[in-house]
Amino acid sequence: MEVDRRSRIHIEQPGKPRLYQLDDLPGYLPIGVVSVGNRTGALLRNKSSGVYCMANSGVIRPLDQRRIKAALGIGNGAGAPLKLEGGARRNVYLDEASIAIASRLGGGNISEGIRRALKACSKSAK
Repeated sequence: MEVDRRSRIHIEQPGKPRLYQLDDLPGYLPIGVVSVGNRTGALLRNKSSGVYCMANSGVIRPLDQRRIKAALGIGNGAGAPLKLEGGARRNVYLDEASIAIASRLGGGNISEGIRRALKACSKSAK
């Protein structure tokens, strides 16, 4: 049985990501070096979303998150949102300014920002 080398993933930690991405990219944290098939680049993680990407000279390519997490030894449920007691999924409609504020309050998590804002308002309303 032949292995499909085009989809094989290899990660070196810490590796030398500066060989592939010289400058720091705002909002990204260097993790190591990733090889996917015949492509190799710096493995980066987005600080706000946690999404893993490959970078080469400023060009960022998204990666298959499940396969990268498996190669890093991170379980599939890792990074899943916390289950809130009595919580339910809701869709909200927000303008860009509100999204930016909620994201900032929640450390990149809009839902957490909304919860913190509501908690602060309920304290001040008493």
